[in-house]
Amino acid sequence: MSTPVGAEPSSVICPSCHQQVTTRTEPRTTTKTHLIALILCLFGCCPCALCLYCTDCARNTEHYCPSCQAFIGTFER
Repeated sequence: MSTPVGAEPSSVICPSCHQQVTTRTEPRTTTKTHLIALILCLFGCCPCALCLYCTDCARNTEHYCPSCQAFIGTFER
């Protein structure tokens, strides 16, 4: 079970190493990101579609413990 987290690094107790940490975040593209980009391209808005991959607005945020590198949770957009 993952810990509830937000879009920004969160202060949590790691379920793996039991230390109080501020999570390390990594944005990840999802199938939803690719589908939105495809729809934007089909409607002739390719520059907007590319922006989805350069910003975090359409990507999930995965959180990891900086001490033990354990997965903490995902914030889904």
